[in-house]
Amino acid sequence: MAIPGQDEPLAEKQFKHIESFKGAKASDVIPAMEFMSASLGVGCDYCHTEDKSSEEKEAKHTAREMIAMQRDINNKNFRGRNQVTCATCHAGHARPVAVPPVEGAGVRTQRSQSVKADEVLSAFGKAAGAADPGTSSGLRLTGTNLNHGEKGKVEALYAGGKFTYTIQGAKTENRFGFTGSDAWFTTPGGIQRVPLVYATQYLRQYTLFTTPDSLPKLTNPNGGTTKLAGRDLVVLSGTIAADKTRVSLYFDKKSGLLARTLFGYPTVLGTIIQTNDYTDYRKVGGVQVPMTITNHTAEGDTVTSFKSAKLDSKIDPSAFEPPKK
Repeated sequence: MAIPGQDEPLAEKQFKHIESFKGAKASDVIPAMEFMSASLGVGCDYCHTEDKSSEEKEAKHTAREMIAMQRDINNKNFRGRNQVTCATCHAGHARPVAVPPVEGAGVRTQRSQSVKADEVLSAFGKAAGAADPGTSSGLRLTGTNLNHGEKGKVEALYAGGKFTYTIQGAKTENRFGFTGSDAWFTTPGGIQRVPLVYATQYLRQYTLFTTPDSLPKLTNPNGGTTKLAGRDLVVLSGTIAADKTRVSLYFDKKSGLLARTLFGYPTVLGTIIQTNDYTDYRKVGGVQVPMTITNHTAEGDTVTSFKSAKLDSKIDPSAFEPPKK
């Protein structure tokens, strides 16, 4: 997903052995790979060896045939729209089924003319507090992180629109963050930097939406209602103009606080769904902060449970930069 107005190379100029995505933007390739991975419930090694450009695995050749088949079906039957995708038949399985199973993707919303965006956002602002502790001051949180069954201790720092996470597992320590211009994370081979254009999903997973201004800006949002875990919710749904991401924002009708975000990321092959649930709000410096954040994707769930949260105006700016070693 590219940022409008930015020139970028074509896929075949950026990657080796490109066949199915010749002529596409380089920034479309990785999201398309993620969509296929989510649709089949597999990792990168299903089609790739350690050398990602290798033609060794048969699955890679099969994937190209399936991409061609998908395009042929859509061109012949749906005027080129991505109506039929990998997810239509595979549904998270290597052998075809239907669509990627993601928590929250099947929640139905009833359209309602009485749900007005300005009123919902105003109620959220009053419920959440006057300012964002992650921008007006530093915020330090500690707790636990459960990622695909592996539990670790977590420390998160937020300040000035930046953040960094340190997760200490039983055997390894993982660090990742956002400098304000690009994302980064540690790997066994060193530091991996990710330009902002490729890091949209990652940033929205870890952003703390604590004020109306911090929420995604939606084009012509529609109002609606639904229920989640027995709670009545009001919903604002719309599109982010810059990258055409479809978004639904779910607010608790009683408290006014944000309960869930759902993002539908368009790729050249289909849509990736990501939902984030926010619970256990606690007031920190006059602002309501969700102490439990559950991220749902087709690859699995990640639950971050913060036990402590406090303002910290003395966070060193270098904390948001990747470690030098």
